[in-house]
Amino acid sequence: GEDNIFPHHESEIAQSEAATGKKFVKYWLHPRFLKIEGEKMSKSLKNFFTLADIEKKGFSPLALRYLFLTAHYRSAFNFTWKSLEAAQNALGRLSDTVSSLKDGAGKIDKKYQQKFLAAVNDDLNMPKAVSVVWQSVKDTKLKDPDKKKTLLDFDRVLGLDLAKIKKTPIPSSVKKLAEKRETLRKQNKWQEADKIRQEIERQGFKLEDTKSGPKIKKI
Repeated sequence: GEDNIFPHHESEIAQSEAATGKKFVKYWLHPRFLKIEGEKMSKSLKNFFTLADIEKKGFSPLALRYLFLTAHYRSAFNFTWKSLEAAQNALGRLSDTVSSLKDGAGKIDKKYQQKFLAAVNDDLNMPKAVSVVWQSVKDTKLKDPDKKKTLLDFDRVLGLDLAKIKKTPIPSSVKKLAEKRETLRKQNKWQEADKIRQEIERQGFKLEDTKSGPKIKKI
């Protein structure tokens, strides 16, 4: 933490190098303090949380990791439940993207790989690295197998377990409902189409209307 910048580390270096005669450490990282809802985290205020607390509120520990990746370690970070919810939603969209991409003999996109590595090597600029991830996600020219290969390569650094995401098979009954809804929409029968959308949601799936047509995703 930033409270150890001086003189704690200087003391550690002096003791260790005097005792061993060897260089102790090449790099020190000093993250700024973590605040909770705008206040300093402390036991007296009881405004600190464990991972178990995070999970009890229905959040994935990976969502917390994603949230921390959106801030540079040299910047003060303010934790809020609202920001954690946004991080979980973003991670969910990223996971949905990975699961929807077609498999194949893809290759890592060198352009995005270089941009990602440049961000990481720029004093661990993880917010910039995350932005590169989303640039590749939104790149419509990038073929599915290549995009998936590239995202999984990024995740070797990010550690968001994207390789463990499994595709959820879409039941034929849900596919037929989606096709029927699309027909009704073309006929401007909006109320009937909306009832079908609600039925699809009751079966545990959601529809996203895109330029290329509706996409079905597991809720």
